[in-house]
Amino acid sequence: MGTSDNGQEVLRQNLEEKGTFQALYQMHLLFREKGKRPEGKKILGRLQKEFGQVDLVADVDHSLATFAIADFPVEYKKDKKVIPAQVLMADFTPFDPASVDRMQRSQLWDCPDGEKLLDSCKYKLMLSDFLAAGLEYKLRCRMLARWLEIALELFDDCVGVWIPASGKLLTRQQLLNNPYRGDDRFLYFGVNIRFFNIQGTEDMMVDSLGLYAVGLPDVQYHFHGLDPNDVVDHAYRAVGYLFGHDAPVKPGETIGGLKDGQLSAEVHWPCRYEKALLQPEREVMDICPGEYASGNRPE
Repeated sequence: MGTSDNGQEVLRQNLEEKGTFQALYQMHLLFREKGKRPEGKKILGRLQKEFGQVDLVADVDHSLATFAIADFPVEYKKDKKVIPAQVLMADFTPFDPASVDRMQRSQLWDCPDGEKLLDSCKYKLMLSDFLAAGLEYKLRCRMLARWLEIALELFDDCVGVWIPASGKLLTRQQLLNNPYRGDDRFLYFGVNIRFFNIQGTEDMMVDSLGLYAVGLPDVQYHFHGLDPNDVVDHAYRAVGYLFGHDAPVKPGETIGGLKDGQLSAEVHWPCRYEKALLQPEREVMDICPGEYASGNRPE
Protein backbone atom coordinates (compact mmCIF):
# COMPACT_ATOMS: atom_id res chain seq x y z
CA MET A 1 0.00 0.00 0.00
CA GLY A 2 1.30 3.41 -0.97
CA THR A 3 0.14 6.43 0.97
CA SER A 4 0.53 10.13 0.37
CA ASP A 5 0.31 12.80 3.05
CA ASN A 6 -0.33 15.64 0.63
CA GLY A 7 -1.02 14.08 -2.75
CA GLN A 8 2.63 14.35 -3.76
CA GLU A 9 5.05 12.57 -1.45
CA VAL A 10 4.54 8.79 -1.58
CA LEU A 11 5.13 6.86 1.63
CA ARG A 12 5.27 3.07 1.78
CA GLN A 13 3.55 0.62 4.07
CA ASN A 14 6.07 -1.06 6.37
CA LEU A 15 4.56 -3.46 8.87
CA GLU A 16 7.99 -4.74 9.87
CA GLU A 17 7.90 -1.77 12.24
CA LYS A 18 6.22 -2.89 15.47
CA GLY A 19 4.32 -0.83 18.00
CA THR A 20 4.48 -2.45 21.43
CA PHE A 21 3.56 -1.58 24.99
CA GLN A 22 6.16 0.85 26.34
CA ALA A 23 7.63 -0.43 29.60
CA LEU A 24 9.69 2.78 29.64
CA TYR A 25 7.74 5.74 28.23
CA GLN A 26 10.14 8.25 26.68
CA MET A 27 9.61 11.98 26.13
CA HIS A 28 12.39 14.01 24.48
CA LEU A 29 12.88 17.68 25.30
CA LEU A 30 14.54 19.41 22.32
CA PHE A 31 17.07 22.26 22.44
CA ARG A 32 19.02 24.38 20.00
CA GLU A 33 21.98 24.66 22.38
CA LYS A 34 23.39 22.32 25.00
CA GLY A 35 22.24 23.23 28.49
CA LYS A 36 22.88 21.87 31.96
CA ARG A 37 20.65 19.47 33.84
CA PRO A 38 19.67 20.82 37.28
CA GLU A 39 21.06 19.07 40.33
CA GLY A 40 18.94 16.27 41.69
CA LYS A 41 18.08 18.20 44.86
CA LYS A 42 16.55 21.04 42.85
CA ILE A 43 14.43 18.65 40.81
CA LEU A 44 13.48 16.82 44.02
CA GLY A 45 12.21 20.02 45.59
CA ARG A 46 9.94 20.70 42.63
CA LEU A 47 8.65 17.12 42.62
CA GLN A 48 7.93 17.22 46.36
CA LYS A 49 5.97 20.43 45.90
CA GLU A 50 3.82 18.64 43.33
CA PHE A 51 3.57 15.11 44.74
CA GLY A 52 4.42 15.26 48.44
CA GLN A 53 6.58 12.30 49.46
CA VAL A 54 9.30 11.83 46.85
CA ASP A 55 12.74 10.27 47.35
CA LEU A 56 15.89 10.92 45.33
CA VAL A 57 17.00 7.44 44.23
CA ALA A 58 20.01 8.33 42.06
CA ASP A 59 21.74 11.46 40.82
CA VAL A 60 24.66 10.64 38.57
CA ASP A 61 26.44 13.64 37.08
CA HIS A 62 26.43 13.71 33.26
CA SER A 63 24.11 10.68 33.27
CA LEU A 64 20.71 10.65 34.96
CA ALA A 65 18.61 11.29 38.04
CA THR A 66 15.70 9.15 39.26
CA PHE A 67 13.01 9.85 41.83
CA ALA A 68 10.53 7.52 43.59
CA ILE A 69 7.03 8.96 44.03
CA ALA A 70 5.04 7.49 46.94
CA ASP A 71 1.69 8.53 45.42
CA PHE A 72 2.18 5.99 42.61
CA PRO A 73 2.80 2.57 44.22
CA VAL A 74 3.26 -0.49 42.02
CA GLU A 75 2.25 -3.81 43.51
CA TYR A 76 4.34 -6.86 42.65
CA LYS A 77 2.08 -9.73 43.69
CA LYS A 78 4.61 -12.48 42.98
CA ASP A 79 7.19 -10.94 45.31
CA LYS A 80 4.54 -9.49 47.65
CA LYS A 81 6.13 -6.06 47.38
CA VAL A 82 4.87 -2.57 46.81
CA ILE A 83 7.45 -0.24 45.23
CA PRO A 84 6.88 3.40 44.29
CA ALA A 85 7.02 4.14 40.58
CA GLN A 86 9.88 6.39 39.53
CA VAL A 87 10.48 9.19 37.07
CA LEU A 88 13.80 9.62 35.30
CA MET A 89 15.66 12.53 33.76
CA ALA A 90 18.69 11.81 31.59
CA ASP A 91 21.34 14.35 30.60
CA PHE A 92 21.83 16.30 27.39
CA THR A 93 22.79 14.21 24.37
CA PRO A 94 23.11 15.10 20.67
CA PHE A 95 19.86 15.06 18.69
CA ASP A 96 19.85 13.97 15.06
CA PRO A 97 16.84 15.48 13.23
CA ALA A 98 17.15 12.70 10.65
CA SER A 99 16.07 10.23 13.35
CA VAL A 100 12.52 11.47 12.71
CA ASP A 101 11.64 9.72 9.45
CA ARG A 102 9.57 10.83 6.45
CA MET A 103 6.41 9.10 7.65
CA GLN A 104 6.65 10.81 11.03
CA ARG A 105 7.46 14.19 9.49
CA SER A 106 4.37 13.96 7.28
CA GLN A 107 2.15 13.91 10.38
CA LEU A 108 3.34 16.93 12.39
CA TRP A 109 -0.09 18.55 12.07
CA ASP A 110 -0.21 20.13 15.52
CA CYS A 111 3.15 21.90 15.58
CA PRO A 112 3.60 25.16 13.64
CA ASP A 113 6.59 24.83 11.27
CA GLY A 114 7.29 21.42 12.79
CA GLU A 115 9.97 20.30 10.37
CA LYS A 116 11.78 23.62 10.68
CA LEU A 117 11.71 23.30 14.47
CA LEU A 118 13.05 19.74 14.34
CA ASP A 119 15.87 20.67 12.00
CA SER A 120 16.92 23.56 14.24
CA CYS A 121 17.48 21.33 17.28
CA LYS A 122 20.88 19.89 18.12
CA TYR A 123 20.34 18.42 21.60
CA LYS A 124 17.75 16.40 23.46
CA LEU A 125 17.11 15.49 27.08
CA MET A 126 15.14 12.33 27.70
CA LEU A 127 12.45 12.05 30.36
CA SER A 128 10.70 8.80 31.22
CA ASP A 129 9.05 6.81 33.90
CA PHE A 130 10.81 3.82 35.49
CA LEU A 131 9.40 0.72 37.18
CA ALA A 132 5.97 2.16 36.36
CA ALA A 133 4.63 -0.27 33.76
CA GLY A 134 2.56 -2.04 36.43
CA LEU A 135 0.56 1.07 37.28
CA GLU A 136 -3.08 1.30 36.20
CA TYR A 137 -2.82 3.08 32.85
CA LYS A 138 -4.59 6.27 33.90
CA LEU A 139 -2.40 6.67 36.97
CA ARG A 140 0.67 6.15 34.85
CA CYS A 141 -0.46 8.70 32.28
CA ARG A 142 -1.27 11.20 35.03
CA MET A 143 2.23 10.83 36.44
CA LEU A 144 3.83 11.21 33.01
CA ALA A 145 1.86 14.35 32.16
CA ARG A 146 2.71 16.03 35.45
CA TRP A 147 6.37 15.01 35.16
CA LEU A 148 6.61 16.49 31.67
CA GLU A 149 5.09 19.79 32.81
CA ILE A 150 7.47 20.02 35.79
CA ALA A 151 10.46 19.41 33.52
CA LEU A 152 9.32 22.06 31.07
CA GLU A 153 9.15 24.59 33.90
CA LEU A 154 12.78 23.77 34.71
CA PHE A 155 14.00 24.32 31.12
CA ASP A 156 12.84 27.61 29.66
CA ASP A 157 15.30 27.12 26.76
CA CYS A 158 13.47 23.98 25.60
CA VAL A 159 11.86 24.70 22.22
CA GLY A 160 9.91 21.51 21.60
CA VAL A 161 9.02 18.05 22.81
CA TRP A 162 9.18 14.94 20.63
CA ILE A 163 7.23 11.85 21.74
CA PRO A 164 8.53 8.80 19.84
CA ALA A 165 5.62 6.51 20.79
CA SER A 166 2.98 8.84 19.34
CA GLY A 167 5.00 10.64 16.67
CA LYS A 168 3.81 13.90 18.21
CA LEU A 169 5.81 17.13 18.17
CA LEU A 170 4.66 20.12 20.23
CA THR A 171 6.29 23.33 21.35
CA ARG A 172 7.09 23.99 24.99
CA GLN A 173 4.45 26.71 25.10
CA GLN A 174 1.78 24.44 23.63
CA LEU A 175 2.40 21.89 26.35
CA LEU A 176 2.45 24.43 29.15
CA ASN A 177 -0.95 25.57 27.83
CA ASN A 178 -2.29 22.01 27.50
CA PRO A 179 -6.01 22.46 26.75
CA TYR A 180 -6.99 19.04 28.12
CA ARG A 181 -8.08 18.51 31.71
CA GLY A 182 -7.54 15.76 34.27
CA ASP A 183 -6.12 12.46 33.11
CA ASP A 184 -6.87 13.44 29.49
CA ARG A 185 -3.85 15.79 29.60
CA PHE A 186 -1.78 12.79 28.51
CA LEU A 187 -3.75 12.57 25.26
CA TYR A 188 -2.51 15.97 24.10
CA PHE A 189 1.02 14.64 23.61
CA GLY A 190 0.54 10.88 23.93
CA VAL A 191 -1.74 10.42 20.90
CA ASN A 192 -1.39 11.69 17.34
CA ILE A 193 -4.26 11.52 14.84
CA ARG A 194 -2.79 10.79 11.41
CA PHE A 195 -4.24 11.31 7.92
CA PHE A 196 -3.20 9.72 4.62
CA ASN A 197 -4.46 9.58 1.05
CA ILE A 198 -4.15 6.11 -0.49
CA GLN A 199 -2.13 6.36 -3.70
CA GLY A 200 -4.03 5.80 -6.93
CA THR A 201 -7.49 5.74 -5.31
CA GLU A 202 -10.07 8.04 -3.77
CA ASP A 203 -9.55 6.23 -0.46
CA MET A 204 -8.27 7.86 2.70
CA MET A 205 -6.97 6.64 6.03
CA VAL A 206 -7.26 8.21 9.47
CA ASP A 207 -5.79 6.49 12.48
CA SER A 208 -4.51 7.24 15.96
CA LEU A 209 -1.01 6.51 17.16
CA GLY A 210 -0.14 6.28 20.82
CA LEU A 211 -2.75 4.40 22.85
CA TYR A 212 -0.92 1.13 22.13
CA ALA A 213 2.00 2.44 24.20
CA VAL A 214 -0.06 2.31 27.41
CA GLY A 215 -1.86 -0.94 26.64
CA LEU A 216 -4.98 0.26 24.79
CA PRO A 217 -6.00 -0.16 21.13
CA ASP A 218 -5.64 2.70 18.70
CA VAL A 219 -8.44 3.54 16.25
CA GLN A 220 -8.48 3.27 12.46
CA TYR A 221 -10.77 4.41 9.62
CA HIS A 222 -10.40 3.35 5.95
CA PHE A 223 -12.91 5.36 3.95
CA HIS A 224 -13.90 7.50 0.98
CA GLY A 225 -16.45 10.24 0.41
CA LEU A 226 -16.24 11.85 3.85
CA ASP A 227 -14.58 15.11 4.82
CA PRO A 228 -11.33 13.93 6.46
CA ASN A 229 -11.52 16.79 8.95
CA ASP A 230 -14.82 15.38 10.24
CA VAL A 231 -13.28 11.91 10.51
CA VAL A 232 -10.28 13.32 12.39
CA ASP A 233 -12.66 14.98 14.85
CA HIS A 234 -14.53 11.68 15.24
CA ALA A 235 -11.20 9.92 15.89
CA TYR A 236 -10.36 12.34 18.69
CA ARG A 237 -13.74 11.59 20.28
CA ALA A 238 -13.26 7.83 19.88
CA VAL A 239 -9.78 7.97 21.41
CA GLY A 240 -11.09 9.96 24.36
CA TYR A 241 -13.84 7.39 24.90
CA LEU A 242 -11.48 4.41 24.75
CA PHE A 243 -9.01 6.12 27.08
CA GLY A 244 -11.68 7.29 29.50
CA HIS A 245 -13.45 3.95 29.82
CA ASP A 246 -10.69 1.32 29.40
CA ALA A 247 -11.62 0.41 25.81
CA PRO A 248 -15.14 -0.91 26.58
CA VAL A 249 -16.27 -1.49 22.96
CA LYS A 250 -16.56 -5.21 22.17
CA PRO A 251 -16.06 -6.67 18.68
CA GLY A 252 -19.21 -6.23 16.60
CA GLU A 253 -20.61 -3.44 18.76
CA THR A 254 -21.30 -0.04 17.24
CA ILE A 255 -20.56 3.56 18.08
CA GLY A 256 -22.26 6.71 16.85
CA GLY A 257 -21.17 7.72 13.35
CA LEU A 258 -21.35 10.90 11.31
CA LYS A 259 -24.34 12.48 9.59
CA ASP A 260 -23.73 15.67 7.62
CA GLY A 261 -20.35 15.96 9.33
CA GLN A 262 -21.80 15.78 12.84
CA LEU A 263 -21.82 12.99 15.41
CA SER A 264 -25.22 11.31 15.24
CA ALA A 265 -26.88 8.68 17.41
CA GLU A 266 -28.94 7.74 14.34
CA VAL A 267 -25.86 6.43 12.53
CA HIS A 268 -24.22 3.24 13.79
CA TRP A 269 -20.67 2.39 12.79
CA PRO A 270 -19.59 -1.17 13.68
CA CYS A 271 -16.23 -1.83 15.29
CA ARG A 272 -13.83 -4.73 15.27
CA TYR A 273 -10.27 -5.31 16.38
CA GLU A 274 -7.46 -6.06 13.94
CA LYS A 275 -3.85 -5.35 13.14
CA ALA A 276 -3.21 -1.84 11.87
CA LEU A 277 -3.07 -1.28 8.11
CA LEU A 278 -0.23 1.24 8.49
CA GLN A 279 2.90 1.12 10.57
CA PRO A 280 3.70 0.55 13.26
CA GLU A 281 1.95 -2.81 13.50
CA ARG A 282 -0.30 -2.71 16.57
CA GLU A 283 -3.84 -3.57 17.61
CA VAL A 284 -6.46 -1.08 16.46
CA MET A 285 -10.22 -0.77 16.77
CA ASP A 286 -11.28 -0.54 13.14
CA ILE A 287 -14.33 1.69 12.80
CA CYS A 288 -16.35 0.91 9.68
CA PRO A 289 -18.06 4.08 8.37
CA GLY A 290 -20.98 2.33 6.69
CA GLU A 291 -21.52 3.28 3.05
CA TYR A 292 -18.28 5.28 3.10
CA ALA A 293 -16.12 2.28 4.03
CA SER A 294 -13.20 1.28 1.83
CA GLY A 295 -11.21 -1.93 1.70
CA ASN A 296 -12.36 -5.46 2.44
CA ARG A 297 -13.86 -6.24 5.82
CA PRO A 298 -15.16 -9.69 6.79
CA GLU A 299 -18.87 -9.94 7.44
